Amino acid sequence: MAQQDDAFWALVEKFIEQANDAPETLGLTEVGGALLCAAARFNAYALAASSIDRKSFKEDFDQSLSDYSQQFKALLAEDLADYGENYKVLIGNKDEETDA
Repeated sequence: MAQQDDAFWALVEKFIEQANDAPETLGLTEVGGALLCAAARFNAYALAASSIDRKSFKEDFDQSLSDYSQQFKALLAEDLADYGENYKVLIGNKDEETDA
């Protein structure tokens, strides 16, 4: 399991590294949008590929949409909280006057 966890986090870091390099040609909003689009497309593929057939895929649609949405919301909330707590370390001190 630890090896699988290591492979998972290595892949996450690889995606983030590629995204961090992309703002040289795209804005941060476009990079984030591209990541969201890629994640949505891949997860739709993964669900379809793991379904027994088209009927079961379509039956799982609403629950899958809810599950993926909840998972994204939880992950985003966790990361936003992390940046809120560690802003100076992760981003730097852009405006010392509004340091709250």
